[in-house]
Amino acid sequence: MKYLIYSAILGFGLWMGSEIIEIIQGGYSPVVYYLTAGYHFFAGLGIWGLYKKQTPVKNTFNTISASIASISYLVLTLFPVQVMNSGLSMADFLEQHPLYKLGGGIWLGGMLLFSISVIKTSYFPRWSGLMILLGTLIFTIGPLLTWPMILININNILFAATVMYMGAKNLDTA
Repeated sequence: MKYLIYSAILGFGLWMGSEIIEIIQGGYSPVVYYLTAGYHFFAGLGIWGLYKKQTPVKNTFNTISASIASISYLVLTLFPVQVMNSGLSMADFLEQHPLYKLGGGIWLGGMLLFSISVIKTSYFPRWSGLMILLGTLIFTIGPLLTWPMILININNILFAATVMYMGAKNLDTA
């Protein structure tokens, strides 16, 4: 289980790094795309470590939420690289490949359920579940409302830091 928690910390650390680089460079670059792909893969594995820590006893709701979140991360692993290689904007790529919208919707549902399970079990501090919930909503709604990208980047950094905190706080008991 310790390796799954390391995976969560690594995955969300990669996402934080990609967001910082995106801020510094003023947009997407190959480094950002590859870091985001790594984030998806390691976060997909790492969600299971967090799930196992908060659910020592069988709990169907938590199992479903972790499964949906994990599967969606793993399914979306190559998405950033495919967008980069297409030469299209994210919006244009999604228009041509609408199946990825389904993957994004599944991720949204999985992360909303996972945040509720974090709040509900109270194993992790409740504020961390609220941060995941707010971070997920802002990540999803911000671009639709055409918020400045810097606000979404900062949200994503705080979201990633929250999950990294949750993992790091539990490494000694993993």
